[in-house]
Amino acid sequence: MNARDLAALREIIRLCDVAANLTARGHDWYTGDPDNVPGLAGESLIIKVGENVARLSAETIAHHPDVPWADIKRMRDRLAHRYDATDYAVVWTTLSADLPTIRSYLKSATS
Repeated sequence: MNARDLAALREIIRLCDVAANLTARGHDWYTGDPDNVPGLAGESLIIKVGENVARLSAETIAHHPDVPWADIKRMRDRLAHRYDATDYAVVWTTLSADLPTIRSYLKSATS
């Protein structure tokens, strides 16, 4: 694996850790802010994960077929370009369920 891909994968893992810290505060905290700051933070994390996925080489993506790379990219594109249609319940599910699974897989792949 080249250095650029390894750096991107490590950044994805770091962002997943930040997401875990965010979700550890609980769903009530996430939904309770009148300005939706937690939702916006979660949205930003997912966009950043997608940006790092876009930096990966085709070889690295092919080497990890169990990671839903295309879904990650599509979600990033939707959040970045259709922000008026963001479903923050879906953002929560991505943060709390999907990113930990992705993190676990990538952590074992980069160790």
